[in-house]
Amino acid sequence: MNLRLCSALPCRAFLAGLLLFLLLPLEIAWATSGTVLSFENADLQTVIKKVSEFTGRVFLFDPEQVHGKITLLSPQKVSPEEALQLLQSALALHGYTLIKKADSLWVVPTHQAAPATTTIEVVPLNYARADEVAYTLSWIAPPGVRIVPYPPTNSLLISGNPEAVEQLIGILHGKEKKADDQ
Repeated sequence: MNLRLCSALPCRAFLAGLLLFLLLPLEIAWATSGTVLSFENADLQTVIKKVSEFTGRVFLFDPEQVHGKITLLSPQKVSPEEALQLLQSALALHGYTLIKKADSLWVVPTHQAAPATTTIEVVPLNYARADEVAYTLSWIAPPGVRIVPYPPTNSLLISGNPEAVEQLIGILHGKEKKADDQ
């Protein structure tokens, strides 16, 4: 019995090695599809450089204005697009924003960024009070979107980024449409 165990051990080691050999290319393929971001109290310019290398995007910034320490940690691998979104969020926490210009991304202090395109929409309401809807939507509205009730016509004035305004209007129409169907 002891002899049989000894002869099975080399066989198991061989099979384990074979399995590892077969899975190695698969692991390499997984590794190239993303990367783990691990920057703890790192120089902001170094983080921008690493994200630039990973995403293949060109970043422009003034080293005199863009500086400081940043922590950016992702527990699992992220795609280049996700890495860019994480960097954008981390920059926003430190008072910077990304502006897309031509084939590059500019990192600038938020207060220096030119205001984005703004749209104003008037949304009449049929089944709810404008002041109540404005209050409720203010909790879920994206940053920079302003919702003001206009009681004389029971309407909402929604202003801000065109995409965000359209998204909020879509939510309103969806809810009103559901109320119409009932």
